Amino acid sequence: MMKKYTPILIAALLLMSCESILDKEPLDQLTTNNFYKTARDINSALLAAYTPMQDVDWTGKGWMMLEVPSDNGQPGGTDPEFSPIDNFTVNGDTPPVGAYWAIHYRQVTYANVVLDKLANTEIEQTQKNTFEAEARFLRAIAYFDLVRIYGPVPLITTPPSYDEDLLFPRASINEVYTLIKEDLGFASTHLPTVWTGQDLGRATKGSAMGLLAKAHLTRREFGEARDRAKAVIDLGIYALMDDYASNWELATADNNKESLFEVQFTGCGAWGTGNSRQAFFAPWGEGITKDRDGWGSHIPTSPVNNNPNTTISDAFETGDLRKDVTIMTPNTYYPSINPEDGGYTYPQGGASASSVNIKKYVVGSASNVCFMSTPINAHVLRYSDVLLMYAEALMEIQGGETSSPEALQYFNQVRERAGLDKLDRIDREIMLQERRVEFAFENQRWFDLVRAGKAVETLTLHGKNIQDHHVLFPIPSAELKINPKLTQNPGY
Repeated sequence: MMKKYTPILIAALLLMSCESILDKEPLDQLTTNNFYKTARDINSALLAAYTPMQDVDWTGKGWMMLEVPSDNGQPGGTDPEFSPIDNFTVNGDTPPVGAYWAIHYRQVTYANVVLDKLANTEIEQTQKNTFEAEARFLRAIAYFDLVRIYGPVPLITTPPSYDEDLLFPRASINEVYTLIKEDLGFASTHLPTVWTGQDLGRATKGSAMGLLAKAHLTRREFGEARDRAKAVIDLGIYALMDDYASNWELATADNNKESLFEVQFTGCGAWGTGNSRQAFFAPWGEGITKDRDGWGSHIPTSPVNNNPNTTISDAFETGDLRKDVTIMTPNTYYPSINPEDGGYTYPQGGASASSVNIKKYVVGSASNVCFMSTPINAHVLRYSDVLLMYAEALMEIQGGETSSPEALQYFNQVRERAGLDKLDRIDREIMLQERRVEFAFENQRWFDLVRAGKAVETLTLHGKNIQDHHVLFPIPSAELKINPKLTQNPGY
């Protein structure tokens, strides 16, 4: 059996393998010494640094770590990979725990290589600042996920080499967030406001400021979160799509006016360039994907399996236009799924163990859709999130509830788009509920519950045997074996 190495060590080995024992470099080969010279070289390396987010272990199956432990999602069967996460019997050997760690550190490594090589180029300073900002954004987004999932994690800011210690201890949560905020602050200053043409979809000023607002909100730094969210609003380039469903329709979803940052995909391309969520979300046996069938691996919670009035199926108010866009319910007709066949109607008896299935990211078949490869991008940050973050920050500054016209103005934009009446006051419970139905199955719910300090209470009412230590996941066992400087999280 091949020995498993930490991604950090693999990166170092790859870098070292490019070095020759001869003084003369081969003229027909790219090495780390002759490649990172021009703006074109750095740009190519930066584009490669985006690829971990396209990986099935990040976007395709990130829901295993971020939605399954929440009260929104559950496994569609008894898969040993993620049933332990749903049951809170997870440990360091549970496969998604290691995969999520590895793919995020791959992005950290790629970003660090760019930053290291960029420093020694003679690229014009403004262009160099933009490249640095983009790499630091990509590093920050990886660390933001890592620190929220595992707590203290190794903080690595340079590519490791053989003459350095390849084993890093866990940095404190404060140290990790300091780096995240520094990286996003630099990115907010130096990234362009918009990209066009082939560069559309790369990180922008709004991407960085929006993510920075979320980092501050997570740290309960409400004044800073308010200011960063308002700065995004004041850019004046984002707006809610008129129809919530437009964010998940093939013709209108990608890089629209509501998008701050998305993972970019193309359908039916090389492996890893297409979004695989449809394969996991589409119901089994319904023929939606045409090429084979959906697995129904991830399904919504419902009273069929969980305590009533705690599930995502119960969560939507009467008349909420987001419900049918989010979950498939019996007898609901979807004209945009396989329109050449007259659309699709979800069966009366349901098509899963919970009698409902996920609708988001399920688009059916098309000329540019293959089984595990749809072209629809994966949302990371939408403008509705910025509006709710701004309202939440104002609410918290005012003690946890508010009737402030300014907070309500932005909060109610989200409700009105969903076809719901305006509210004249909001509090923490109302805010958490609104975020739940707005962002269901977008990998936000677990982070929101933990951030609000409501994960244990909410999941206990939901019927799960969750303990306090479960708000952090275990450090992967393989990493502990390789690196004696790491320690396990309490309770595992």
